Parts: sequence; C-alpha cells; structure tokens
Amino acid sequence: MSDRSETDTLGRKLAELPADPGVYIFFDATERVIYVGKAVNLRSRVRSYFQPGANDGRSLFRLIVDGTADLECIVCSNELEAMLLENNLIKKHRPRYNLRLRDDKTYLSLRVTTGERWPRVQTIRHWKADGHTYFGPYASAGAVYELLRVVKKYIPLRSCSNAYFESRSRPCIEYEIGRCTAPCVGLDDEASYQQLVDQVLLLLRGRDDKLLGLLEEKMEESSSSQEFELAARYRDQIEAGQKVLEKQHVEEVPHGDCDVIGLHRHDDFVSIQVMLVREGRLISSATHTCRAFESDGPLLSAFLGQYYLGEKFIPQEVLVAVPPQEVETVERWLSEKLGRMVKVRVPLRGGKLRLLEMANRHAEVNSKTDMLRIQSRESLASSLAMHLGVDRMLRRIECYDISNIQGTLSVASKVFFEDGEADPDLYRRFRIRTVKGSNDFASMAEVLDRRFRPRENRDPLPDLVVVDGGKGQLSQAVAVIERHQLDIAVIGLAKERRRGNSSTPERVFVPGRTTPIDLPQDSRESLLLQRIRDEAHRFANSYHRELRRKSQLTSGLEEIPGIGPKRRRHLLQHFGSLKKVRGAMEKELAEVKGMNATTARAVWSFLHADEEGHVDQETLGASWFEIPDSTDREN
Repeated sequence: MSDRSETDTLGRKLAELPADPGVYIFFDATERVIYVGKAVNLRSRVRSYFQPGANDGRSLFRLIVDGTADLECIVCSNELEAMLLENNLIKKHRPRYNLRLRDDKTYLSLRVTTGERWPRVQTIRHWKADGHTYFGPYASAGAVYELLRVVKKYIPLRSCSNAYFESRSRPCIEYEIGRCTAPCVGLDDEASYQQLVDQVLLLLRGRDDKLLGLLEEKMEESSSSQEFELAARYRDQIEAGQKVLEKQHVEEVPHGDCDVIGLHRHDDFVSIQVMLVREGRLISSATHTCRAFESDGPLLSAFLGQYYLGEKFIPQEVLVAVPPQEVETVERWLSEKLGRMVKVRVPLRGGKLRLLEMANRHAEVNSKTDMLRIQSRESLASSLAMHLGVDRMLRRIECYDISNIQGTLSVASKVFFEDGEADPDLYRRFRIRTVKGSNDFASMAEVLDRRFRPRENRDPLPDLVVVDGGKGQLSQAVAVIERHQLDIAVIGLAKERRRGNSSTPERVFVPGRTTPIDLPQDSRESLLLQRIRDEAHRFANSYHRELRRKSQLTSGLEEIPGIGPKRRRHLLQHFGSLKKVRGAMEKELAEVKGMNATTARAVWSFLHADEEGHVDQETLGASWFEIPDSTDREN
C-alpha cells in the first residue's frame, strides 16, 4: 500500500468513526496488529492520535502513530464490555506496543476434586468453576510435587482417572503397596475415605497444627485398642506432616485472602510483583517485568485486566500501589467474575501497607535480574537478524518439521518461540491431507499454506519462519509466503551430518543464496535456532508416535457385522475391556446402550468362535479409554 493510499484510507475511516464506547485496533503496513486500545468515545479518542502535534505523554505515542497504516473499530455496549474485548484482543494478537503479560501457566495449583464422590488430588494450571476445591498457585513446582509425594505416601487417596476407577473389579498395585484404600472395589467406605480427604484439606489450608493434633489423637486411640499397624500408619503421617512444616517457610499475615500488587520502575522497565495471601498465609510471590511506557494508572489497569482474564481465583480484596485507571470498571468486572464484591484498594497504614511495601521491595530486587535477561534476549534477537540480513528484530520465531515412516501417517508440527522462550499455547500439529507417500517438499508447502492462508482466527504472524531442511524445503516456504504476500523472513536449517570420520555442521540457508551463511555452530544465534528446531522435531515425533500407537491398537470388535463405532464404544465403556466383553452373557450384552438381542448374539458368537480364540493380549487387556474411536478427526 502506498503512503497516499494509506493516508486516504485512514482519513476516510477517521471521518466515519462512531461516538460510542468500544475498542480500536491499529495495523502496520504488513497488516500486523501493533496496538489495541479502548475508549468511552471512539471518535474522540482515535482522532486524538492523528491531530497535528498530538502527544499524550507516552514515549511510544509517536511510534504508534507513525507505524499505523490502517485501523479498525469495534463498537461495544458499555465500558466493561470494551475492557473485556480489549484484553482478549491483546492476548490473541500480541500487539507490539501493548503491555502483554506472559501467561503464568508455569505456576502450578492443586485441586482436590471435592465435587466427586471419591475425591483425588491433582496438579492443574487453570482454575475452573467446577465445584472442586483449589489451592495455589505455587511458585515452586518442585515443592508442589514433593508435597504430592508426601500426600500420596501417607494419605492414600486414589489417583486414577474416573474411567479407570469405574472399570476395576479387583484392587490395583496402588492398593498392594499401601498408596490407595481401593474404594473402587468396596474395600473402603465413604466415611473413612472422607476422613483422608479432610486430612489433605487441612494440610493444604495450612492448618498443620490441627491436623497433627487430630492424627496424634487417632494414634493414641489405635494404640490403646492394640491396633498397632494402624497406629504406626498414623505415626508415619505425623512425621510426614512435620517434615512438610519444616519445608514450608510461609509467612503468617492477619489479612485473610488478598492479592498484593507491588510496582517498581527503572528507566523504561517496570517490574510488577504479585503476592498471594491465602487463609492468612503468604503462599506465593512472582515478578512480571517488561518494557512499559505508560503511566502507573493505565499500566496497572492493563495488568489487572490481563492477570485476571482467565479462570483464576479472585480474592475479595486487591491491594495496589496506585489507583488503576477506571478503577470502578475494574472492580465491577472482578466482582462479576467472583460473584460478590471485590475492592481494589491503595492501603495507607497498618499491616496491609507493610504487605504492599514488601511487594514493592521484592519488585525492586527482582527487577535487576529480569532486566538483564530481557536485554540479553533483545540483543540475541537483534544479532540473529543481523546475521540473517533482516532489518528488524526477530522476536517471534516459528519452526516447522515433517515426520513420517516411509510415507505413512505423515504429520507436521509448528512450534512458537517468543523472546527465546517456548510458547506452547501457539504450538500446532497437522495431518498431511493432500500428499501421498514420502514427499517432504510438498508436505511442507501444504502445511505452510494451511498456516498462512487468510482467515479470521489465524494465529499471530511471526517475524521469522524456520523450516527443518535445506534448499528444497526453503524454496517451498518462500513460495507460500510470497503467494500470501506476507512480510516474513524465512530460513532453512539443515541438520548436522556424520559420515564415517567426517561430519557436516549445521547449515543455515537463506533465500537467494545457494550456499549456507557463515554462522558459527556454537554461537548463541545458532544454538537458539537448533533448540527451536529440536523442539519442533520432538513435537512432530510425539504426534507421529501417538497416531502410530492408535493405528496399531484396535478393539477386536471391528470385524463383527452390525457393530459400528458407537456400539463398539458403548460396549467397551460398559464392560471396561474386551476381556470382560468376551466374558459377558448374551443377556448382559443386550442390556448395553444401543444393543439388542440380535446384535448381542452376533457379538457373543463372534468372540467365542474357534478362529477368534487367540486375540492379541495387549488388545484383550486394553481398557475402553485406551481404544481410539474411529470417528475421531484430526485437525
């Protein structure tokens, strides 16, 4: 698009802007989203960017205006709806000039499935309104798994899936080694099992003293009644609880549940510290550092909108260093998510102020390390761009790999790295649809065409595409990128080759050059590309292995006339495995959903025919949830 046509397009759209609340999106000349904002009055706010001499005080203001080639506006019914849409669009498009909080999936939480009849303890990444009880998130994954190990060893709750639990007819190995009470086969009742659940809840809620006192009482009672084995088990649970207490350096604070948001600035960096207080205990603290050019009020408003966007526990009080912009809208949104009143406050005195000061100190201390890490990543992105002859920083990198065995079950993978870190949210896998046999060139072309063809829900565009392979794969990738008129750098990365006593190093191919570029194999830039390529290779191979396993594992019922995918699945769900289906009588088979006397007789006759006498043992013992449904479809 020429400068004249860009100006005409912007001018026309500015003249047609509505005076309603909503969200505005700015695009650059390559159709990338560079900024997303919200406004009470779209006409007034968006036009203010393009007035002569306009400047709202942000150092990025001129960069946003000068980089904007097109814009789009979405009208909303009110400010709250605009705030929600803005946060979702920022998460989807990842604009260059917006504050974007990295997804904190790396922080584990624990869920006790109290909404089930026989609860279990699980590690999870996202909170959901599902009737279960959640704890966390916890900053240390190692501490979470150590706690789970102790719980599993001394408080024997079940850990199996519901499908496996319901299919059992005898205790599993977990019962034999004392890690489960086998409620699945009636060896434990609900009252006794609930006592174990209560012990876990007390431990996770930090009420360790009450738990230890309860266990000591039970140990004394068991010893007095000469149930010495049971007393020994309670003794072991007490010792385990004491060990957990020794390892939990958790600070007591008299403020119930609240989140504390501290803030520290240095040059154009900002560090935001989030401290989580649960049940009067400071359980977790994490720092989020990035470059930011907005003032504190808008910055905190944007941070809170992104931090609480997903399924996450929301306390009734959030303590902040400065009032967020449009604090009433933020409070109303949080209150609607929680279902009761949430207040966002700036503490002025007492214990809450001391908590905020602690968060500010932590943000200041952690900011130094975080700034060095960010600067190192930016330096690496700039250096990589220089080596590849690209005139912009390469922050977002995608890599593609093809996997097949002699042309069968051909699949491809896409991995996404931003600022040198993997982002599994944008990992994708593909089944090759149009290519027959082993043709990596055509397979790569198909996958890239499906990835980059214009559509509404297309993933954010990368700065660099890496294809696993040499000049052949690279030429296919360049053709696809040019066909879709995208401004994206492309390279091919060929693996190291070893032949006898000689070896060929990793080779990086760029368009328009027949020989690989001179990039030292042990340089930071080369090691980054190798790490991304190896991750794409791992992801593709894992998908290929999964499909291969599914193709080899069948239910043993496919050959029976009149038994299609739904009836096969109903049979396996009802009985749990093919072995149990074979052991069922015709009457029992007829009682399964979708079955009748005729189909039941067909199944029984087929499974008891002489030629069916030696079914593969792995298939015979496979439970229903391991059997692929032939109606499943790949993406």
